[in-house]
Amino acid sequence: MTPEQRTKAILELNKFTGVDVSADFLKNTSEHFANAGVPRIHSFFEGIYKPAGDRYAFSILSQSAILKDQEIYPDEVRFQADGSWEFQYSAKKTSLEAEPNKSLFACLEDKVPVLVVVKVTRGSQEGARYRLLGLALIEEFDPISRRFIMRGASAPLIEQVNRYDSLESAALVDIRSRLITPFLMGHIRESYITNKEAREKAFRRILLEEYRAQCAVCQAKFLLREEGKASLIEADGAHIISVSAAGPDDPRNGLSLCRRHHWAFDSGLFTVTDAKTVKVSPAVLKAERRRFDLEENDGESLVAPAHEICRPHEEAIHWHQKRVYRA
Repeated sequence: MTPEQRTKAILELNKFTGVDVSADFLKNTSEHFANAGVPRIHSFFEGIYKPAGDRYAFSILSQSAILKDQEIYPDEVRFQADGSWEFQYSAKKTSLEAEPNKSLFACLEDKVPVLVVVKVTRGSQEGARYRLLGLALIEEFDPISRRFIMRGASAPLIEQVNRYDSLESAALVDIRSRLITPFLMGHIRESYITNKEAREKAFRRILLEEYRAQCAVCQAKFLLREEGKASLIEADGAHIISVSAAGPDDPRNGLSLCRRHHWAFDSGLFTVTDAKTVKVSPAVLKAERRRFDLEENDGESLVAPAHEICRPHEEAIHWHQKRVYRA
């Protein structure tokens, strides 16, 4: 795998962070998601997957990080106070000079990210499901426990991705990599590695991808693709907890909305219920209006994002219900 192929693959596969997929998706990735540009995420031959002829491991597969009763190696996922996550992965029970282990040491030495996958459901290999935890950097190796200590959603990881590609790509990885961690009501924005413009673009791009460039309320869509030009999309990425209130750039704190409904949402003219339906404010009926039929969406279900993990978080919804909605 060339450095270019690896970069393209990790950036494209980042879209599946926190998503549960089948064994066939991992083994025959090109058949399910050709945009990744690689034949597979993992071969299932052993826990560490190193493409033939490559110096670095591309991915690791843990059978035990979540299913404790089916431990093979004592792997462990831990969420950190700074919003990152730590993964301890046991070395293969052979010599540390064996090729699989050497490929992880190479990632440690050269700061090359590795994709972490864990098994999350029981059953046969064909019926089991596997979750992509996302990218992680190997920080150290503990010779006593024979574990590689990896960290995802961290500043060093995002800095490394930025070296591969653009600030916006680094922001895309940073934002999606936090999806597997507990939802945080606010972030200290000064601590972000990428700049504000890159994060805003990445946040909008993720939401438009998840909601297929349409409004989650009325399903209105305008998407114009012209050769040599950026796509023209009317929908926007809206924060549920506002930026002014330190709302995080987290897809769970966002919705894809048309310009009208974005304004109405920010103005408290409607909110989202716990059941993910639209609740229109009584204030709408008091307003002088012309061709502004917001109440027709009252009680309707929101369009769901492509991946369940990106659905609006209940803490964000409750904030909007209490702080913004005109009851």
